[in-house]
Amino acid sequence: MPTITHFADTHLGHRQYGLKQRADDMLSTTRTTIDAMLADDPDAIVLPGDLFHSRDLRPKVLHRIERDLDRIPDSVPVLVSRGNHDENLTPREVTWLNYLHERGQIVFLRAHLDPDATTFEPYDPAGPGQDAGFYDVEAGLDGPIRVFGLQYRGAKTARALDAAADGIRATNAAHGDPAMVVLLAHFGIEEEVPSLGGSISHTDLDPVREVVDYLALGHIHKRYESGDWIYNPGSPEAHSTREGSDDWDHGYYRVSIPGDGDGASDSDGAIDGQAEVDGDPSSAFAVEHVPTKRRPYYRIVIDVTPHDSAGALTSAVHDQVRAEQSAIDAHCSQDRFTARGDPRAPIVDLRFTGTLQFERGAFRPDELADWVEDSVGALYVQVNTGIRTASVQELVADIDEPVFEDGRLNTDALERRVFETIARESPYDDHADAVADVLDSAHRMAQVDEAPDDVRDAVSAARRELFPDRADEVVLDIEEDPFDDGDAAGESADDSVVPTAATGGQGPDTGDETDSVAVDDPATGDDGPGDESDPSASDESRDGDDADAAQTTTDDPPGAAENTGESEDAGPTLTDYTEADR
Repeated sequence: MPTITHFADTHLGHRQYGLKQRADDMLSTTRTTIDAMLADDPDAIVLPGDLFHSRDLRPKVLHRIERDLDRIPDSVPVLVSRGNHDENLTPREVTWLNYLHERGQIVFLRAHLDPDATTFEPYDPAGPGQDAGFYDVEAGLDGPIRVFGLQYRGAKTARALDAAADGIRATNAAHGDPAMVVLLAHFGIEEEVPSLGGSISHTDLDPVREVVDYLALGHIHKRYESGDWIYNPGSPEAHSTREGSDDWDHGYYRVSIPGDGDGASDSDGAIDGQAEVDGDPSSAFAVEHVPTKRRPYYRIVIDVTPHDSAGALTSAVHDQVRAEQSAIDAHCSQDRFTARGDPRAPIVDLRFTGTLQFERGAFRPDELADWVEDSVGALYVQVNTGIRTASVQELVADIDEPVFEDGRLNTDALERRVFETIARESPYDDHADAVADVLDSAHRMAQVDEAPDDVRDAVSAARRELFPDRADEVVLDIEEDPFDDGDAAGESADDSVVPTAATGGQGPDTGDETDSVAVDDPATGDDGPGDESDPSASDESRDGDDADAAQTTTDDPPGAAENTGESEDAGPTLTDYTEADR
């Protein structure tokens, strides 16, 4: 039976917590996942984005993935599209995906998005070029399984999807109807993962729904499915303590397509009927999620409230961890967390909650984390501190809403109290609640980067509505700018943006497409971005969130990875590898 396997978000090169071992974990988990998929005898392997964690790679990472890709038979194409970590939205002329494509180790799929018409170029093995638009997998069906790739487009994804649907129709009209259409893409769906950085709605997907049978997604590191045609497998490895929890599934999909003629294509290339998760024989294709083997995470929660001194808290931590040791051992002994049959050292999520009864300065979470790491034999202990002190608790006791939720500060409640206080102590105290609402609204507009003029207009409109008799009393005393000649149209030609190859022929990004990972995305968990600034590998601090550093956007040549002074990763440059070496 024809089979496709689908995984995503391998993030090769990610040194979580600054640990070399975690970078090795990303490589070893990817290798074991490839081995598992090859055991399924697939006709193709698809990976919709974030093969790499950063566009700047250490030589070791490139060498290892080339070696693993070489083990895949030539008859099994590896079809890859671009994610936000593989390259930012002002891509270089040549990326590592282009490099692997030209060497025949992957087929890099991307749409040629043009204002007039979006096109998908067929893959030509005789002249592969730097990329292709679609690949026809011949698997003994009435027609090919046609796989298209759509690169990460950030805030412009909805428009890109609409254009891609037109391009798919035009491609099928020019090249014949396929038996099945697969689209690789890199984004989250807001109705499915609203707290994890989903930015595309189901309505945005309506155009591609008409022409696509299987939407192969990446970007969100948690497994989810929708509508029997949308599939997101979750990253093979967990990249934060939130992602490491038991309610996050990580793995790959095995997609089996019957070859008996059922589910024939209609004129648009869409098959009759859709899949049921984990297989329905009556469906046009069956989908099974296969968990990947990865490093375990284990959460230890310590309530600081009952302890009136640092010494008492330390004793309680020791007692609780010793009591949980057997549970930790059992958790790490699960098959999915073992390597060659042996349990792997866990990453411990050490969480402190409750109300601290002694001075904050005497609270030493790093010292406790060091003890836990030695006692448990952990690879790393990530501290998450969501405590409050007794003095702060007294200060906020009269606020109606809960100020602490799940051990974390409810900043919305505190901000609201600040706005109410400002309003009551102002000349507008007779409308204090309404004024607080205006301040709160203006604050939220600023937080989401609304234009300053829009914020000003909203405040002015609210002021006129609340205080129509006072509106004329407001006088803006703004000094004239002595450097403003009043000729807005007379800007120097030197200030214009000249399209270059480095910017892809476009002007600078205006901010609507910044690469993003969800914090309390993922992309990605409660230790990270708001997911979704675009992190690259970096050293994360232990106390607090393990968010990644911002994605580098310098135009260094591929391979110019950060210099950490770690000699063990020193290695040959790209030019040191030749065909003979492979």
